[in-house]
Amino acid sequence: MELTPGKLTGAAVPVVSQPAPVDPRADSTMVAMPDGIRLATDVYLPEPIRTPKPAVLVRLPYDKSGRYTFLPQIAARLTAHGFAVVVQDVRGKFRSQGDRIPFVNEAADGAATLDWLIRQPWSNGVVGMMGDSYYGFTQWAAASTGHPALRAIVPRVTGSEFFRMFSPGLVPKLPLYEWVVHTFSMPGMLEWPFADAGDGIRYTIPQETPHVAQLLRDLVSANADRSIQDRAFPCGAPAARLNLPALHMGGWWDNLQRSQLADWRKVSSSPAAAHQFLRMGATDHEDFRLHEDDEPHHNHEVDDAALRRYLDVMTVEPLDFFDHYLRDRGGVWRAPRVRYEVANSDWRVADRWTPGDIAELPLSLGRLDQATGSRDGGTLTQETPTESSAASWAHDPSNPVPYLVESEWGQCANLPDESPVHDRADVATFTSGPQEASVEIVGHVSAELEIEAPTATTHAITRLYDVYPSGRARLIVEGAAIAHTQSSPVRVSVDMGDTAYLLRSGHSLRLAVSTSCFPLYAVHPGTDGDLWRPESAAVVKQTLHSGRNQPSLLRLSVRGGRLV
Repeated sequence: MELTPGKLTGAAVPVVSQPAPVDPRADSTMVAMPDGIRLATDVYLPEPIRTPKPAVLVRLPYDKSGRYTFLPQIAARLTAHGFAVVVQDVRGKFRSQGDRIPFVNEAADGAATLDWLIRQPWSNGVVGMMGDSYYGFTQWAAASTGHPALRAIVPRVTGSEFFRMFSPGLVPKLPLYEWVVHTFSMPGMLEWPFADAGDGIRYTIPQETPHVAQLLRDLVSANADRSIQDRAFPCGAPAARLNLPALHMGGWWDNLQRSQLADWRKVSSSPAAAHQFLRMGATDHEDFRLHEDDEPHHNHEVDDAALRRYLDVMTVEPLDFFDHYLRDRGGVWRAPRVRYEVANSDWRVADRWTPGDIAELPLSLGRLDQATGSRDGGTLTQETPTESSAASWAHDPSNPVPYLVESEWGQCANLPDESPVHDRADVATFTSGPQEASVEIVGHVSAELEIEAPTATTHAITRLYDVYPSGRARLIVEGAAIAHTQSSPVRVSVDMGDTAYLLRSGHSLRLAVSTSCFPLYAVHPGTDGDLWRPESAAVVKQTLHSGRNQPSLLRLSVRGGRLV
């Protein structure tokens, strides 16, 4: 993998965050790891502390004292509930010493921190862990060691093996690569323009951080999945053999959702399957809620009143879960095994995911000759095409289909109307008729496409929309796959993740198919050259086929009706 180096000077001077002052309620210490590296650790204790307490540990690469993580506020709720709280900067980040290498040190450092924690006079030897995203991963890493003090985890918006999302077998999702650069270039957080289309598509890293370039090369190497897994989990991958309770929490618009649900499917047959619980909301990675344009967005990342209201809701179930498992109440936590929110509707409970009361529904892509250049395009119908048709478009790497969402991590803050993009000649759309009655789409969504291109590979990017009566198109789920075309039509399956979504009466469903979506995905050069630094780029014809014998399909599951 090659990336263009950039200098941290002149107009490109970066913003590097510095650690916020330690919260006055915390006692700070440096905890030594077996190799002598010391990790910055804050301890919050309930008052008064007359007897040893169970503890909750959080290990993260972001500022443990900063406003973004609001861990002092979470700690206050946990200590008020009688738990000690330990919050730690991971190796190389903010106040901690050591090299900044994601994934590979967290199992050993997590186990060493647990060893230190249970030796403290205020600890009763029982520990839980909680946290979001990478500090959900650090829970999985600690759990992989089988440390006897760790009794329960609450991984949120994460996945035990989300490093698999960097696999060379996938279309590179650029926000993940940008996250590596921003998080592991500096002790603080680095703001840096990773993907740029100003003068051709470029991907840049600061030239002062060669270790990040090597890290990215390692992540996309041919053996990345195995080598990273072996280094991250020397005792073995944890999900399938999990032996402690876990409360898995996520959202339908979270970009790590597929990794989280992959864990859920594995733990559902693990030794601790009876003690596994799933919560999925109509939210994104930042836990922003889906809302209509005329409803306010309460941004808990900057609004203190919104944060208080958010934490009042967000901490209820984790506190109850920890009360049960860290205080040895015995038996299984008395809570629904699965609780999920149907977007545009309400919360439901089930004994599994996916629920058993849904039916699979394949929808055929039809009238492909009308699919490009207009918003409605071709048809999306339960009827099998009676004759073959095709849609063709020119993929121009210098003019990719734009990604309109401001931040994939917080997309529910403002999901834009994407219908203007559907007028482009390089986007094929397929739209159902307006719904006569509301119907719930619940479960996994995928597309099966017959794709042709003159190159050895091409990208197939699919985005599913709720089309309002006004014409507005709002994203429900999306996905991308590499099609190994070799200059002939091939069938490619595109994983679009899971959802629970109420498609309301009068609304339509639309599938958009394209070769690019930048800067969400890396742009295919239109040649057989290296994706990251091709020697040349070309405008190339892409063709989508569908017919009676080999229809291109959208596969989903529904409850309570049918799609028109």
